[in-house]
Order: sequence, then C-alpha cells, then structure tokens
Amino acid sequence: MPGNNLSDIQKIFKDFKAAKFNFEIKAETDVVLPDYKGSTLRGVFGHIFKDVMCISHSGECGECSFDKVCMFKKIFDSPPPSDSTKLRNYSAVPHPYVIEPPLDQKNFYKKNEIIEFSLILIGKAISLFPYFAYSFGLAGKEGIGRQKKGKFIITKIINDKDKQVLYYYKNDELKSLNNYYSINDFTSTDAYDAYKDERFLVNLKFITPTRIMFNEKLVSEPEFHIYVRNALRRISNLNFFHCINDVGGLELDFNYYIEKSLDISSKKSLKWYSLDRYSNRQKTHMKLSGFIGDISFENVPYEYLWIIKLGELIHIGKNTTFGHGKYSVVSII
Repeated sequence: MPGNNLSDIQKIFKDFKAAKFNFEIKAETDVVLPDYKGSTLRGVFGHIFKDVMCISHSGECGECSFDKVCMFKKIFDSPPPSDSTKLRNYSAVPHPYVIEPPLDQKNFYKKNEIIEFSLILIGKAISLFPYFAYSFGLAGKEGIGRQKKGKFIITKIINDKDKQVLYYYKNDELKSLNNYYSINDFTSTDAYDAYKDERFLVNLKFITPTRIMFNEKLVSEPEFHIYVRNALRRISNLNFFHCINDVGGLELDFNYYIEKSLDISSKKSLKWYSLDRYSNRQKTHMKLSGFIGDISFENVPYEYLWIIKLGELIHIGKNTTFGHGKYSVVSII
C-alpha cells in the first residue's frame, strides 16, 4: 500500500524534537524598533552569538581552522556534511532555530515596558539553549533598535510545552529543560484509528510574511500541494540534518502525499507584505517579502493533519530564522 502509516511516521521522526521558549524582556531605557522586529532581533543576536561561540577569536570565519567544529557555523550557516546524501549542492541546510518577534505594530516602548518574543530550537540545537539565553542577555546590555540605544533585561523565560518557568530574573538561575515537543505531540494512535477515513476543512492564518518558492518562482497564493511540498521538505530536512539517528531504512513517501494533495481545493484571502533588510554579515540587501492572510483547505484527509500542526510550530518557507512563515491553525472542522 502506498504512503506511510502512522507507525512509519512515528518511526521516521522518532528522534525529532523541538522546544519553544517564550521570553519576557523589560525595557531598561526607551526602545525604538521597526514595524517588523524579526530582523532586528535576529541581527543583534547573531552578532553576539558569534562572539559567544567563537573559539578562535580571529573574526574571519572563512580563514578559521575550527570551521568543522564551530557551533556558530553549524547554527547560522548549517552547511551539509561533505558525505551527506541530501542537499549536497546547497551551501546551507535549514537552520535549527526560529526567532518569533513581537507581532504588534508598536515602534516605541517606554522604559519598564514588557516586550515578548519566542525562540524555537530544533533537535541538537536545544542543548545550546543556555548560550542562546546568554546571548540575548548580552544583547540587552549592548542595546537594540535605533542606534542600539534600547537596553533591556530578560525577566522571564517560559517553556511553551509545559509552561515551566526556566528563568526568573529575581532568582537569576536558568533551569534545565526537561520537556520538549516530539512527533507524538502531533500524532495520535487513537485519533488516527477514529478519523483516518475522514476529511476536514482546515483554516489557517499566515501571520508573518511567508516566502515560498515553486518551480523556481515566488508564490503569492499557494495551492495545497505547494504548501505540502514546502512543509514536508522543511520537516524532513530538519529531521535529517538536526535530529535523526537511525530510522532503519524507512523513508517518507513524498510522492504519495504530493499526488494525493493535487485535488484538494482552497479559498484564499491573502495580501503581499513587502519587506527587505540589509545584512551586515553578508554585506547585501535581502528580500524578505511574502504573503500574509487566510487560507482554507477543503476536504483535507486526516493523514495530513500532523504536517499542518507541526508546520505551525516550526514555520514554513524561507527566512524562518527571522520569524517568517508563521501561521496559526484557526480551526479544523
């Protein structure tokens, strides 16, 4: 029988894990930020994370003799291993982290005001969470926003999975993470047995710019099969490069999911969000535009729901490290 049954999915992704950390920071001075804050948080974090993780202190990654073991390179550049069977011709694989910025349109935060954002780490990157937290703490001392004048302190970090407070500034202690998301949070044997032959209306809201490519072209209004291709590719690559140990020869049946998705219709209410940024590290302008808005997929088989729910956590499309490709599952009926 074509396709993967539930047992196959759970075996293929048995090593998959993701953790979401919800940060609360308090402005120590007035803070001025742009409308979309993902690039600001990602930019200041990347600069400091490099200093924290660098073991050569040469400042020039291209000339460093430690590039094979450099954790900054593994997180920010994520090159495929030289013997990789996937994405060998790519300079980088999907990065194992996502920064979800504040979604409000505020530009000015007064001193003592609370600002919230989230950090998602995937697979082996979860073990580096203390370094991420430390880097964000240093970013607050260095300053963010206009002319880096906005200072802040981290007041609280909460594990999204179980709501455990991992850090509270009055205690100044970072607790160990003991709970994270796994494939079992997105699949259920009981639900599969009950609903495996049913179809659903799935309503999604794309919250941050979502930049999807299909046939080497940007897509402004994706059909379900395009969404599925992108979501499965991201899920599979994150699992392969950042999580997996051994699946005993099992492989995800991409063709089955794609072919079955071609007849699923959709209704869309989308608009294009224009955005770009200048990368100091790459010395170039980056196009970050993408679509936002609502999509409804009709008559979706139950076997796709784990993809949709997992994609909600890890985002889809390009530039996810800036928080792009974030959507919420509004309803499944």
